[in-house]
Amino acid sequence: DIDLDERPSHEIAEAVASGAADLGIAATWAGLSHLEQKPFFIDRLVVITARNWPGLSGLHAVSLADILSESFVGLSLGHALQEHITRQAARLGGHLHIRIRVPGLDNVCRLVAQGAGIAIVPESAARRSARTLRSLRLTDDWATRQLNLCARSFDELTPQAKLLAASLG
Repeated sequence: DIDLDERPSHEIAEAVASGAADLGIAATWAGLSHLEQKPFFIDRLVVITARNWPGLSGLHAVSLADILSESFVGLSLGHALQEHITRQAARLGGHLHIRIRVPGLDNVCRLVAQGAGIAIVPESAARRSARTLRSLRLTDDWATRQLNLCARSFDELTPQAKLLAASLG
């Protein structure tokens, strides 16, 4: 049986380190040095807008500081990605004006396409909705995250967890 749960990267690292989870996928910034790691995916975040969104027309790249005055479509409270973006805004001394929060990236993309606001999403989610959205590169360093598969010890995993790790790696 697999119990899949989405959490912020630092919580994933803690769960794997404590033995509460056999495997995790977490961003390298979460302090994974005490865990064994294998590269999993490079997650690039982008800004999405409706094709006719007036505020950012003509731009191909922006920083978070450039868009803090915009209205956002955000993910539900507690969503790991939304927490990450909110922390970055706070580091700039700002905050996001979130007009609406919804569960799931597909819902975010749909509302952005309808003009409810802009959003920051993984590039893969933006590509799935490329016909209805405009995508801008997010220039901040934190917008490119190396995600790693991590375990206390890959050699000491159960046979089932080894199979899962092998299929993910």
